[in-house]
Amino acid sequence: MSNHQAFWIHGTSVQMEREGYFISKRRAGYAAVFKTYGSEWFHFAVPTPVILNGSYAKLTKVFVFFKTQGTAKITNVHVYSAGTKIYYQDNLSLSGDHSGQVDSSNSWAITSTPVAGLGIGISVCVDFGSVSTGSVPEIWFTTAGADFETS
Repeated sequence: MSNHQAFWIHGTSVQMEREGYFISKRRAGYAAVFKTYGSEWFHFAVPTPVILNGSYAKLTKVFVFFKTQGTAKITNVHVYSAGTKIYYQDNLSLSGDHSGQVDSSNSWAITSTPVAGLGIGISVCVDFGSVSTGSVPEIWFTTAGADFETS
């Protein structure tokens, strides 16, 4: 019998890789909102069960709920167990409002079902585009999480 567990964190917990390299960042009750130009990595530390009901937990899916405005788009999603990259999707071009429910643009199945190990981190690269005279591109992060199973 399989045991399924889900662990989520609010979007306000996201960390920008290069603190200070932004035009605007805001943490509100509904999301973390970042406005800038160029590319930037954002990191989520997901609560990670190592053992569930006496068995090692396996990571089966990750989620990052987001909403973009302007030219901002997600280009990469990498998943780490401590310092080891266990999953990645590159050359993406994800934009729009994916902030309220699971869909194909904000969730990724982990087919290799790695043991959860030493703590799961989800890293997301956002390309905000080049400097323009229009409004500054932005991304909202509303939540992130992961599903785990034991057999």
